[in-house]
Amino acid sequence: MSSKTLRTWTAVIAVVLALVMGWSVTVNNFIVPLIAVVVGMGLVFVLRKRTKEITKDERSTLLYQKAAVATIGLCIPVMALVGIVLFAFREGLSVELAAAGYVLAYVACGMLLVQSALYSYYARKH
Repeated sequence: MSSKTLRTWTAVIAVVLALVMGWSVTVNNFIVPLIAVVVGMGLVFVLRKRTKEITKDERSTLLYQKAAVATIGLCIPVMALVGIVLFAFREGLSVELAAAGYVLAYVACGMLLVQSALYSYYARKH
């Protein structure tokens, strides 16, 4: 299988997953998306194993790493800021929004802890 065919099938799997997610939200079914995600991941794994061409090299790995660092660097401060704002104005907001502020703040703190722990681990390893 060529890399172009792999990209096409991966896109088809992603579209089918999006359709299944949308349908399951409308009918309040949360088991089907879990099964669909596991099946989709399995299909993509099998398709990648059957691909004969090189689909990943050092450059693409570096790009994935840079994108991950940028995502973490952008999302954690935004989550923390939104959490703090929702927490600060909790008296004027609904209970759900105040709870969302707590959740966002705790998730941001947890992600920072995980990132710090992984950085320490990889710094010792390399």
